[in-house]
Amino acid sequence: MFRILLALTLTPVLATAGDGPGRQARKALQDGLRFEESKQWEPAAKAFSEAIQREPGYSEPYLHRARIRLLQDDAAHALEDLNTFLKLSPANADGYRMRADALRAGNRFKEALDDYDRAAKLNLDTAALYNGRASASAGLGRYLDSLEDYTKGIRLRLDDPEPIRARGNIFTNLGMYNKAIDDFDQSISLKSDVAGAYLDRGFAWGQSGDFQRAIADFDRSLGLAPRNVRALTLRGVAYLKLEKLDAAIQDFNQAIQIAPADPELRLVRAAALVSAGRHTEAFQDRDEAVRLRPGMVEAHMARGSSHHQLGRHAEGIADRTEAIRLNPNLPEGWFTRGRDYYFLADYRKAADDLREAVRLRPGYPDAVELLAKAESQVQPVLPAMPPMAPASAAPSPTKAMATPAPPAGVSAESYEASGRRKTADGRYQEGIADLTAAIQLNPQSARTWNARGYAHFLNRSYPEAIADFTQAIRLDRKYANAYHNRAAARRASADPTGAQSDSQQERSLARH
Repeated sequence: MFRILLALTLTPVLATAGDGPGRQARKALQDGLRFEESKQWEPAAKAFSEAIQREPGYSEPYLHRARIRLLQDDAAHALEDLNTFLKLSPANADGYRMRADALRAGNRFKEALDDYDRAAKLNLDTAALYNGRASASAGLGRYLDSLEDYTKGIRLRLDDPEPIRARGNIFTNLGMYNKAIDDFDQSISLKSDVAGAYLDRGFAWGQSGDFQRAIADFDRSLGLAPRNVRALTLRGVAYLKLEKLDAAIQDFNQAIQIAPADPELRLVRAAALVSAGRHTEAFQDRDEAVRLRPGMVEAHMARGSSHHQLGRHAEGIADRTEAIRLNPNLPEGWFTRGRDYYFLADYRKAADDLREAVRLRPGYPDAVELLAKAESQVQPVLPAMPPMAPASAAPSPTKAMATPAPPAGVSAESYEASGRRKTADGRYQEGIADLTAAIQLNPQSARTWNARGYAHFLNRSYPEAIADFTQAIRLDRKYANAYHNRAAARRASADPTGAQSDSQQERSLARH
């Protein structure tokens, strides 16, 4: 669509410098215009550059060279030309419209809208203006403004399928699927060989629940573009909705062959494999998704489900816990781990997690229902009051639990590896003990302090976790993961200010 908008006729521009351009500059411009008219872009750009070289104050060649550069997807240099052009011709509406196109190509939608508005105030009333402004509004999520402008642009150019298709996508974003399908029908009637138009209409059919028609459109799209991953994926999802599992898995297989490093594809194929009862293969896909994107919450949640389906409950809990660490504000994370604890008959932990899910999403129906069941299973226990200790005897949060000195001949690395394994198995106290022994043997290892802090975090011993992460940071000021972990522990300890500071430091380290 961007190239089509640029193909509209430009308003002629007169030079503004002195008595006008010299003869050689004018000849170079005319040569460029002839090349441009015959779509010989390289010779045209070369002629416009010659005109600019001969007469730097001659405005019109900048505008035409910018147009060529936009057609060649060189928005950055086009923007340079348009900035110069508008300094020489500050009242030219088409210049502002073209500069807005260049800004939009660089996703600078707010600045683009400002320039489109300037062009409109200078009485520009063209399809290119309205369609360009509609696209910029859509980029900012201003869908109603976008609809209004697309409608104006379409009225001025009823034969252009691209704005009609673009308006259809806005209707889809607004959930107005019937109107979207009407626009896609019209766009396809004007140009029937565009794979993306069938893909867009198929998506709208799928969103409206008509999966048969969606599949028919995805078939047409793939007939024109057989290796389109999105079309294969969406057709697979439509087959999955119709419970045609073999066809769905076949589409997902083909999509993964084309894009093997896409973790979302692994997760969607895993869902189909689970529906087919192929749980081991589903786990392999989910495990690969975690490997491809270790910080992906959805991948850990899904792999946790596979672990439980295969009877590996400790590993399942560990994955749910990692998902919570990555996003402590996700109610689904707390709900799924609470549900896991409930089915494992650990009702107290289940109730704690489910309360957090309800706190994050008040009225969460599944969590509220299961919380009531978990609380009915929990018998209240009144703990014995310990004797009052002198103030000087109070344990310091920076000190680990008392642990016997490790035996000779066992390395810090061995203890650390053992502690990490036990932590991953959900045996947090045993993991902490081994990691404490590793720290005693090598107190300068930031990695080990961070590992013990993580075990404390999983054990919900947040002050101890914060103390260990802090020591890891003291030993390695550039330890981004320790800042990330301490932020999570501070959030869990109701210290949002400290958590925000740690997150900012983590992002700063990531940039450098």
